[in-house]
Amino acid sequence: MKYSLANKKVLLVAPQFFGYEQEIRSEIERHGAKVDFLLDRPFTSAFLKAVTLWRRQWVMAAAERYYQEHTDTSADYDYVFVVNGQTLSAQILEQWRGHFKRAKFFLYMWDSFGNRKDVVGNLRYFDHAFTFDRDDASNHQIHFRPLFFSKGFEIGSDTPVQWDVSFIGTAHTDRYAVASKVARQLGSSVRAHWYLFLQAKWVYWLYKVINPGFRPAKQSDFRFEPLTKADVQKVFFGSAAVLDIEHPRQTGLTMRTLETLGARKKLITTNVSVESYDFFLASNICVIDRENPVIPEEFLQTPYIDVDPSIYHRYRLEGWLDELLEKELG
Repeated sequence: MKYSLANKKVLLVAPQFFGYEQEIRSEIERHGAKVDFLLDRPFTSAFLKAVTLWRRQWVMAAAERYYQEHTDTSADYDYVFVVNGQTLSAQILEQWRGHFKRAKFFLYMWDSFGNRKDVVGNLRYFDHAFTFDRDDASNHQIHFRPLFFSKGFEIGSDTPVQWDVSFIGTAHTDRYAVASKVARQLGSSVRAHWYLFLQAKWVYWLYKVINPGFRPAKQSDFRFEPLTKADVQKVFFGSAAVLDIEHPRQTGLTMRTLETLGARKKLITTNVSVESYDFFLASNICVIDRENPVIPEEFLQTPYIDVDPSIYHRYRLEGWLDELLEKELG
C-alpha cells in the first residue's frame, strides 16, 4: 500500500459487476477510508440494464431520483470515486460539486466511450479521469490505466488441470461466433469448457433475430444464470489456458485478461493490443484472429512463465488504487 486514506471519507459509485464493486470498496477501506456506496446503473432487471445501454435517456429520471434520495448531502467527503458513471447526469454531478466543495472527483472508465458516449460530456466535472482504453485516453486527453485483478485470482491453487481451454463470458456481439470458431479449430481432442452467459432467454431470442452470428445458435449453447466470482476462479484454476474475446469496439484489455494474469494462466485472446503491455510474453499469450483463429498445438503444451513481480503487482487491485491516488497524493 503506497498511499493512505486514513480518516478520509469517500463516496464510491460503481456498477454491480461480479462483486468487483465490493472488492473496490474493501480496498479503499483497507487504505483507511470510510466509504459510502451508491450504485451506478441502480436497476436489477436484465431488461432495465439493457435499456440503460441502448436508450439511456429512458432511465435517467429514475436514476436521478435514486441519487437524490440516497446521497447524504451533509457528508463532508474528501473523495468521490466514480466507476463508469453511465447513469450519473450532469445535473447530479453539478449538485454534488456544490455539496461536496472540497472533495476531489475521480472517474475510472472500465468500458470504452464508444459504448458509453454520454459519459464524455461529464468529464468536465472530474479532477482526475482515467480509462482502461488507450485510444480513449489519447482522444480525450485523460489518464490511461489498465484494469486489475482481485486477490481471489492470485491465490495459489493445487486444483488439478481439468480443461485445456476455458471461456466464461457474456455472449454479446460476435462472442458466440468467435467461440464457436475456436472450438472447431481446437477439435475434439482438446478439453474445453465454455460458459456463454445471457441475461435471460428473451435475450437469446432477440439476438436470434438481430444478430447474424446467432443464426446457428441453439438455446442449449447458453447459460442463463451468472456464475459467482468463486465459481469463475475455480474454472480458472482448473484451466491451462483461458480464452478472451473483447468487444469489437474496444481496444482496452478486458477484466478477463487481467484475471488470467493474476491466476498465472495462459491467455488466448482476439485483442492484438495486448502485445504492447509490459506483461506480454508470446509463450504465455496467443493472439488469434476473430475470423480465422489458429492456436498452435505447442502453445497448450508448454508451461506458463511468471512475469516480473513488480509488473504483477501493478495489476493487482492494490496497485490500481495506488496509481489512481498518485495523481492527487503523489
